[in-house]
Amino acid sequence: MNMLITIMHDLAAVLWIGGIFFAFMVLRPVSTMFEPPQRLQLWSTVFARFFPWVWFFIVILVTTGYVDLFTRFDGSLTQAYLVAMQVIGWIMILLFAWLSFVLVVRLHRAVSEQRWPDAAAAMKPIRQIMAINLALGILIILIGVAGPIL
Repeated sequence: MNMLITIMHDLAAVLWIGGIFFAFMVLRPVSTMFEPPQRLQLWSTVFARFFPWVWFFIVILVTTGYVDLFTRFDGSLTQAYLVAMQVIGWIMILLFAWLSFVLVVRLHRAVSEQRWPDAAAAMKPIRQIMAINLALGILIILIGVAGPIL
């Protein structure tokens, strides 16, 4: 059972962080070859397709993370790496919630109304949150891998 929990947890983390990496490091630079209306429509569509998956990954991560904490570690937070992973994970979730429910809603609205300057302005904080969550995601993966051996 613990192996299944670990596999689900790790897979959800890899898919979420991998998706951010792809969007930020590959899609973002490539999208600059499009004119602003097409680029902004692309991002609006990408977010609409990817974000439901991210919410699914978050449910899996939180559920499996706490199941693992209470079954393998008896709910103990005596190991600093477990505390760090929780704190960073919840920061990432809160940032994603703000991204999802505020910033991307602004982008979708501006794109649907063809207000391209407003849509472009909405992308700036979205890019910043993506960069922060990518860095935090890589950090949490490193902590998860190295934490038990430190």
